[in-house]
Amino acid sequence: MDIIDPKNPEAVTALGGVESLAKHLKSDIVAGLPYTEALKNEIINQYGSNILPDQKQKSFMEFVWEALHDKTLIVLMVAAATEVGIGIYKVIKENDGLALIDGGAILIAVIIVVMIGAVSDFKKQGQFKALSDFGKSLNTLKVNRNNEIVKVLSTELLVGDVVHITTGVVLPADGYLIEGFNISCDESSMTGEPMAIEKSHSKDPFLLSGTNVVNGVGTMLVINTGTNSMSGKTLLALDVEEEDTPLQEKLGRLADDIAKAAFYLAITMVIVLTACYFLVKQPLPSSVQISTDLLGVFILAVTVVVVAVPEGLPLAVTLSLAHATMQMLKDNNLVRHLAACETMGNATTICSDKTGTLTLNKMTVVDGILMERNMKEMEEADSSLEKLIKFICLSFNVNSTAGEVKGEDGTVVLEGSKTEIAILNYTQTLKSSYAEDRVNTKVVNVEPFSSARKRMSCIVELPIDKELDATLGLETANGHDSRQFVFVKGASEIVLKCCSQYLSKSGKILPMTDDVRTYYTGVIDKFAGRALRTISGAFKATPLGQNDVDENGKINDEADLILIGIVGIEDPLRDEVPLAVARCQKAGVVVRMVTGDSAPTARSIATGCGILSADGIVMEGPDFRKLSEAELDRILPKLQVLARSSPLDKQILVNNLKRLGETVAVTGDGTNDAPALAAADVGFSMGIAGTEVAKQASDIILMDDNFASLVKAVVWGRCVYDAIRKFLQFQLTVNVSAVVITVVTAVHTTVTGDKRAESALTTIQLLWVNLIMDTLAALALATDLPTDALLDRKPSKRTDDLVNIEMKRQIIGQAIYQIVVCLAVYFWGPSYFGNARTLGDGKEPYIGYVTATLIFNIFIFCQVFNEINSRSIQAKYKNVFSGFFTNKIFISILFVTIVGQAFIVQFGGLVFTLDPKGLSLSNWLISIVIGSGSLVVGFLIRVILGSAPEVEDTPVKPVHTIKGDSKADLHEKN
Repeated sequence: MDIIDPKNPEAVTALGGVESLAKHLKSDIVAGLPYTEALKNEIINQYGSNILPDQKQKSFMEFVWEALHDKTLIVLMVAAATEVGIGIYKVIKENDGLALIDGGAILIAVIIVVMIGAVSDFKKQGQFKALSDFGKSLNTLKVNRNNEIVKVLSTELLVGDVVHITTGVVLPADGYLIEGFNISCDESSMTGEPMAIEKSHSKDPFLLSGTNVVNGVGTMLVINTGTNSMSGKTLLALDVEEEDTPLQEKLGRLADDIAKAAFYLAITMVIVLTACYFLVKQPLPSSVQISTDLLGVFILAVTVVVVAVPEGLPLAVTLSLAHATMQMLKDNNLVRHLAACETMGNATTICSDKTGTLTLNKMTVVDGILMERNMKEMEEADSSLEKLIKFICLSFNVNSTAGEVKGEDGTVVLEGSKTEIAILNYTQTLKSSYAEDRVNTKVVNVEPFSSARKRMSCIVELPIDKELDATLGLETANGHDSRQFVFVKGASEIVLKCCSQYLSKSGKILPMTDDVRTYYTGVIDKFAGRALRTISGAFKATPLGQNDVDENGKINDEADLILIGIVGIEDPLRDEVPLAVARCQKAGVVVRMVTGDSAPTARSIATGCGILSADGIVMEGPDFRKLSEAELDRILPKLQVLARSSPLDKQILVNNLKRLGETVAVTGDGTNDAPALAAADVGFSMGIAGTEVAKQASDIILMDDNFASLVKAVVWGRCVYDAIRKFLQFQLTVNVSAVVITVVTAVHTTVTGDKRAESALTTIQLLWVNLIMDTLAALALATDLPTDALLDRKPSKRTDDLVNIEMKRQIIGQAIYQIVVCLAVYFWGPSYFGNARTLGDGKEPYIGYVTATLIFNIFIFCQVFNEINSRSIQAKYKNVFSGFFTNKIFISILFVTIVGQAFIVQFGGLVFTLDPKGLSLSNWLISIVIGSGSLVVGFLIRVILGSAPEVEDTPVKPVHTIKGDSKADLHEKN
């Protein structure tokens, strides 16, 4: 019976409630499943596992089939097939044994191009699947099994498991609420309803897989998993197409524009060559020969289109991204959206969290004032205060979501908020057991910590202790067995504002005078000046027989609290952060710190890691969110620290920075950070401390929560961007030179010579060139490893051209060199090497085999050396061999290219219309020397023309405190 679609709470009631439902599923709402391998297999056989189906993977042959749908290749194959048909006719009628070679060779070349492209795409698919599988392996949750709390992968969840749910969890399966406090879920992904849905036994006890817990804590009983769950059914109905990244789209449009130009060029070429053929060629040959000649013109024109169209541009992006994302994983960056990898390279500002990103997130209570006593005095307090100290520890122990979890290796560790873990560890030094406190304490209500409230509260019911009541000075509990207390802990200054009384050194509750409030404010400032996170604890006793909640069921914790004291928690700065921040600043990336800590604490940390400069501004969230747009425009360029910020403040900051033209990267770990993560150009979530909601809203997951890893993402992003530009420089050079040489020589031979369109570079030769530049070069130039030099320049702007002035100089210079040397050999080679058609095979080029072979070899070696030359796209980096010998993939591809070329020249003469005897050693040396001239030309262009002048950004006038606006308290470092 399906009790969740539609929701059917009556069916659960008919079974006897959630306890009976759990028993029906062989579980218990407290102890959980009596887990064994046998029971696991039984449950999976009956209800299925919690593994959702992957998006359908394409087979290798599907990639082959897709590659065969390329329009230009289809036209070329049809034309080649036609030539094969004519060749068959010639073999039969004219006994021409070589008539099938040209058409057959073109078909084979097309098949090779298709197969290499399919292999590349198939391998890329495997890499991204491995990346996706790794991401799924990170999703863990806490469940009750065998009366213990254990941590399991979400894919290992079983029907009947009792799952702990907290704010920020993305529900991994359908469930029924067992117990919960103030739980609400965002079910918009399922129902389209934008409002959070409250969950309780009286309202809606069903929890849907794939939805987000936006508030509350509790437990649920798993009732559907995998494809039987709501998200599983939805996933099965989806057919998601992979989207191109922005750079792929941009390059795709460029390729389309070039394709249109090539198409018009090809049409013009066909018209001109056909006209020349009939006007010049007299008398006309046989109809079969005319068909063959005109088909040759058509095939040559189609080949020009194939060569001119840079199909390799999108492939280059894909290869670069595939290579970079796998390498980034080694640097603790799990890329979820490929576009982020490109964008990160040109980020202009990074808005970073403090805790765990700039700091180690290894928190320890190192100082504190409780009951007006320091830590040493608390530890040495006499036995008369023993009950009071245990009560204080209890207030922290039960008002916490951190707890013990048993790992896969059987060890028990504390897991949860690092701040809460630090406090629990401290209460143990006061000889208090948080485990016992939780077992022996009845929790009535819980308000989890939220960024908006900056505190966590709970209501507990304790047995009357007359001695404790007397010490605290509470009213006599005549006729009552128990009393309720509200326990609160949170941001120190916020909790302090809610307090009207305090716990004195003697344990008595006294009024909060101005002097006492000033004293505790000084304690907060003192701790903050030492870069300590300050947490205040407070409580209040509710009137006997009453529950201290408002009309909405929320805990009344905003006034009349009794201050217990303040603890200072140390979270050391990561050693590598100052250097990482300095590297960002050197690269033109502004680093801003966004934290929930107080301004003094934030200032101290920001100064220590080098974020806060002499004229930088420190500001608090409540002041920041009140600024007008004009004030924001003045403040933002110098705003370096945003303290006591809420997720809304972070979102406002991101949106306004983007409005000012910045490319923004932002980090976040909480559920409420999701809007800011989604709004940013690149959102980074925390792999360790981040909630599932934050991870799903982000583009990249920082596996180690470390800012230094984020900087590596900047480096890899720039590496990808440069790899694309390197390939673009290389390919556009080949396009220009190959098309010009082909058109010029084809027109020349039509007007003179044999009166037929015969290019210096034949169709089959051009297909080999196309293979080199579209696939092999894309792979070679995509695999250069990043260097520190990538951080020596400012980020590229959104409006910057992909092909900058320095690249244009290289493209034009290299193209001119290649065209000049090839045409020089074409026109003067026959007179030097001879033009005797000694073989009489009817296939020998007009310029002779030796000259034709030499032109082809020179042209290929020009590409080989220009591929090396293209490793540098900036004139200031003149050494193109820097890092060359460490890139084994690049060297391997050059080796394959050269070996392939040598084989073609020496043994492929029949197919490639080359000298059957191959080239002599001297002609090989000529080819290599002329080809290596590409390196010389590239070096001279860099030396003579130098670097393009950089356009400096307009300097921003330093911003100081907004005068005349008392609401904006801008903390500025002097």
